[in-house]
Amino acid sequence: MSIWSQLGLQEGTSVLGVEVHGLYDYSMFIIVLVFSFVVYFLLKILCQKLTSRVYLDSQWLEVLWTVMPFWLLLALGLPSIKLLYLMDEVSLPEASIKVVGHQWYWSYEYSDVRGSSYSYDSYMVPDSAMEEGYRLLEVDNRCVVPTLLTIRGLITSDDVIHSWAIPSSAIKADGVPGRINQVRLCFLRSGVFYGQCSELCGVNHSFMPICVESVSVEVYSSWIVDSHNDVLKGVGGRPESWTWWGLLVAAVKGVGKGLYWFGWMYGMFLYYLFYYSFYVPGKFIVVSSLGFVQWVIWSSVAVVDWLVWFSDSPMEAVWYAVCAFAGHAWGVVVLFVTSPVVAVGRVIKGLCGVVVSFVCFSYYVVEAVLSSLSSFTGDSFQEFVVDNVRWNTKKFLWILSNRYKGG
Repeated sequence: MSIWSQLGLQEGTSVLGVEVHGLYDYSMFIIVLVFSFVVYFLLKILCQKLTSRVYLDSQWLEVLWTVMPFWLLLALGLPSIKLLYLMDEVSLPEASIKVVGHQWYWSYEYSDVRGSSYSYDSYMVPDSAMEEGYRLLEVDNRCVVPTLLTIRGLITSDDVIHSWAIPSSAIKADGVPGRINQVRLCFLRSGVFYGQCSELCGVNHSFMPICVESVSVEVYSSWIVDSHNDVLKGVGGRPESWTWWGLLVAAVKGVGKGLYWFGWMYGMFLYYLFYYSFYVPGKFIVVSSLGFVQWVIWSSVAVVDWLVWFSDSPMEAVWYAVCAFAGHAWGVVVLFVTSPVVAVGRVIKGLCGVVVSFVCFSYYVVEAVLSSLSSFTGDSFQEFVVDNVRWNTKKFLWILSNRYKGG
């Protein structure tokens, strides 16, 4: 849940929550970069006295401020579209939980394992009856889900439109009467996660919180088969009430997280600045333009030699340069006159080389963007999630099969 002095999003408690958190940080990096760029040039224009009144147009400037926003929007759009489709993907769930919104409480139904008759209502605990927990967020019956196990949530409503939302898990689905929306519930760790109805549904819209308790597969299997109260008694614990010392610690943690977030954003800014300003052009030059680099080196050496010669004998150096340029120009004229087909072929070859170089450069830029934006989580994190989900799935099915065989 949110804490005081929190600058970014809540800590991700699911795979989608972690991905959304990474997308938020990346988007903020681009926004800060663009904002800094605009403010810098705005201040530079306002502070200088000279103005370019005769400066009418610039084709390169037009191309620059057309191409750069295109690449920025592409860099923002690709991960957003990918994450949008991942949010709608619910593949091979092990169980389903039906969530029904009412005015003004939630109902949870576990029909896959215990039958359609097993359901309960979840009301907000009023201030007069609350002994522990968070005000306006604690409920009498929590929604219980397993940790690192794919569960499908079916969201609907019985009266008006509601919205079942858990910000830390990047879950938000509207409950529409007569329709069913689905979400994927796969929490990374055990704990209690809070949310609220995010669709205006009446006078008590603010008093129908959402409280999800994520427990281990063993506890969930026992709870789904046995009694709800007997299994969850003493498991996980409920949050303690705030004290002054707790508030001070939370404030210090919030400031520390803010400083860490600022340092991380600055580090990401330097990383992407180096990546797209030096690494991508360097990779393009080394891979696709090695001959051009060699030509630049030899030309630079020749220019340096000519400058040394010019410092010793300026007249001879200038005369040699004029004769060399005249010879090259005369050679081009002679080539066009004597062999126009060969000359046109060389011109077309040069233009094709320029086009191919531009296409290769664009390809490497797109490749770098796609590789860096394919996922905001590392391979080790993804392997950890996949392995644990696979293992918990086998454990869940094994426990249920043994329970029902024993019964």
